[in-house]
Amino acid sequence: MINRTHALFVFILLAACSGPHKTTTSSTGGTQDQLSGVQRADVTYTFFNANKEKLLGNYNTAVDLFGEVIRKDPQNAAAMYELASVYMEQKKYVDALYFAKTSFKLSPNNIWYGRQYAEVLQRNDRFKEAAEVLEVLSKQYPSDEELYHQWAASCIFAGNLDDALEVYEKYESVFGIDEEISMDKCRIYQQQHKPEKAVVELKRLIAKDSSNVEVYGLLAEYYQTMGDTSRALETYQLIERMDPENAYVHLSLADFYRTAGDKERSVEELKRAFQNPKLEIETKISILGSYYSLVEQYPELKDQALALCSLLVKVHPNDSRSYAVMADFLVQEKDFEGAREQYRKAKALGSKEYSVHSQILMLDSQLRDWDAMLSESEEALSLFPDQPFVYYFNGMSKQQKKKYADAVTVLSSGVKMVVDNPELESSFYSLMGEAYHELKDNVKSDESFDKALALDPKDATVMNNYAYFLSMRGDKLAKAEALSKKSLELEPDQASYEDTYGWIMFMMGNYTDAKLWIGKAIGHTTGDNATLLEHYGDVLYKLGDTQQALEYWQRAKAAGDGGSDQLDQKILQKKYME
Repeated sequence: MINRTHALFVFILLAACSGPHKTTTSSTGGTQDQLSGVQRADVTYTFFNANKEKLLGNYNTAVDLFGEVIRKDPQNAAAMYELASVYMEQKKYVDALYFAKTSFKLSPNNIWYGRQYAEVLQRNDRFKEAAEVLEVLSKQYPSDEELYHQWAASCIFAGNLDDALEVYEKYESVFGIDEEISMDKCRIYQQQHKPEKAVVELKRLIAKDSSNVEVYGLLAEYYQTMGDTSRALETYQLIERMDPENAYVHLSLADFYRTAGDKERSVEELKRAFQNPKLEIETKISILGSYYSLVEQYPELKDQALALCSLLVKVHPNDSRSYAVMADFLVQEKDFEGAREQYRKAKALGSKEYSVHSQILMLDSQLRDWDAMLSESEEALSLFPDQPFVYYFNGMSKQQKKKYADAVTVLSSGVKMVVDNPELESSFYSLMGEAYHELKDNVKSDESFDKALALDPKDATVMNNYAYFLSMRGDKLAKAEALSKKSLELEPDQASYEDTYGWIMFMMGNYTDAKLWIGKAIGHTTGDNATLLEHYGDVLYKLGDTQQALEYWQRAKAAGDGGSDQLDQKILQKKYME
């Protein structure tokens, strides 16, 4: 392969060595001054190498070489330009300023040098000076559209809005009316609080192209800003006639009627927009997102939000996001069954969103559907093996299904993935404490609960559960009493906590206090709770009231699940049994 770069360099070098020149500008942009042919060749050689290093990304070397060129040839505009460009690449905008300015000063008719100088000024927030440079360039190159855009932008950033408008006028005198320029002018008029001038500008655009629906939409908005509601409405209705399939006009009308206080018509227009399949689902979801926070403040919006969710599902039945959004609102309404059904539809449509799967598991927990949680958490583990919440729910479901050893295994794996979340880590250890308790491993159970409380010392639930398990074992009752008492201080009037404290009193032989606290627990419980009723019967028996104790044991039996394995024998033999 021929090395054409080398051949080109030899040609440049030979040309530079052909003897002293009498012209005023060198091949690299500088003046010849008194440089000899050999000196010129040396400058050209160094300039070539500097450019090569720049192209290779060796910017520091390129800076040194361009600097060497400038020291040898102080009038070399090209080297100044290239050195400024290297500094720009390095985001050293202050360093670039001198060289960009000098290159343009040396060659004021070079548009590239001028553009660079203007950009460097902009990067240094010297927009007024940038506008002055661009004005000069625009006069030299009046057919370059981009110069006018940059000139106007510099005026705007300099805070000279009227100057920017003048630039746009100059642009239009050369190129005619342009939609982008007209929109820029409207934005300036909006900043200047001159909507009437924006209206004039938009009418000029409409006169040029009367089929541009977007311009009519802006015109209607400006009429609204001016308080001219009748013309705004007329313009929106015109858009409807021009483009019956335009969904955005219905969004605009919804906003128009809402501002006018006509809530009913506003909602109808919003529904019409949602019924349009051409309105992208992202926009609809964004609108519903604003409803989500508003529903909590204004419950009357609930029906509107659910109606829009139904339309979303109807119009976009194959998009999993439709069902996920519907589910979000149903969760807010505490319709947990309905929400889970919608999340499951989203999952069936192939949603791989972690939020969808985690919400399903949350709802399984809320509904105490342990079978569903077990199968769905297993599925989620295969999809999200790095999400600790999934391990937590899987461990919870296994514990509820009395698979205690399996629960410990999965919880031990999941807790290692928790990062910077002491509350979640505490929950893992608490659940492990419960599983170890069922496995009769009291040492590891206590260790797990102690870790949980070390991570979250104010978790009343963990305190209560730990205390209850200790009381069940009849072990460390002083510690159990302290934990239980603290849980009640943190969260008073909790029936389960009161029962725990009462049962600890029972195990400590303080039957009067046991009766008091378990009685409080029954009073704070809706309906019959088998555990509480059985405990109360046990206390009554210890206090010598055998008949009433039997009545409470029988009520506990009738209440269903929750009684101990000894409940039937207590009723049969009419006495308390350990």
